[in-house]
Amino acid sequence: MSPMLITILAFVTVTGVMAAVLFMGTAKSPVEQRLKKMLPDGAPEAAEARKAHEGSLIKTALAALGNYGVGGGDSGLSRKLSTAGVRGPNATLHFLGIRTLLSFGPALAVLVPRVLAGKPLGPSLGTAAAIWFVGHMIVNMRLRSMGNRRSREITVVLPDTLDLMVVCLEAGLGLNAAIARVGKERSTMKDPLGQEFATVSLELRSGRTREQALRGLGERNGVGDLKTLTGMIIQCDRLGASMGTTLRSHSDLLRTKRRQRAEEAARKLPIKLLIPLALFILPPLFTVTVGPAVLQIMELFKGMGG
Repeated sequence: MSPMLITILAFVTVTGVMAAVLFMGTAKSPVEQRLKKMLPDGAPEAAEARKAHEGSLIKTALAALGNYGVGGGDSGLSRKLSTAGVRGPNATLHFLGIRTLLSFGPALAVLVPRVLAGKPLGPSLGTAAAIWFVGHMIVNMRLRSMGNRRSREITVVLPDTLDLMVVCLEAGLGLNAAIARVGKERSTMKDPLGQEFATVSLELRSGRTREQALRGLGERNGVGDLKTLTGMIIQCDRLGASMGTTLRSHSDLLRTKRRQRAEEAARKLPIKLLIPLALFILPPLFTVTVGPAVLQIMELFKGMGG
């Protein structure tokens, strides 16, 4: 048999097996089929149930794949996922499953046809390893980018959030009530810091101490300004100092630091513009301004030589 025919048969066999497994996993029982006939397809509850069922199947498959992924013992991976806002009981396994799928999948898709076609094993393994490395690094870079973007968003909105907390404290609310109010107001704006304050409020209502909840807020986000804020609130709570005055002073300090970071970024901008200016702007400009003169000089020399 030719290598191409073997490749096609292997692809058809693997596809058939995967389709059969997917059909067996998503097959509905007689009770579900009877309930589906009784409920309309457009019912919101039925649509949400179907989405939840499909999402649970996908997450289960990713978790099962993540058990065999590379890097499961990395202690810093869970911290990176928490900083990026990816949390849950199986968040690490889901990430490992996605990374394994996006790295080993393309590598095997390239390696198997090359081996079946009879090409040298060494170059085939080298190409597959390079593709695996690229996929692995792309997923890690995406995770790092998500974490950095979320940290910047928290840093930017932190002074405004502190101002809102100061207003709540001066209006007569306690610290726990102020945290709950800020979390409720800011979480409706899809603000990551507001969602974190809502999580802290939930932890306080569930019986966790204020110090533990605030320390958890600083640790799971990896933002230096937020860690400083939580430490300051814990210290003020222990000493009985004025929380409103302290938070207002810290808010002014954070706003000053935000302005300084903006000024620093503005000063770095001319240096960063040098590379695109030298590569993409100066060569066309030089060609447009000097090109006609060069052509005229070439024509002049040709006329003199004639």
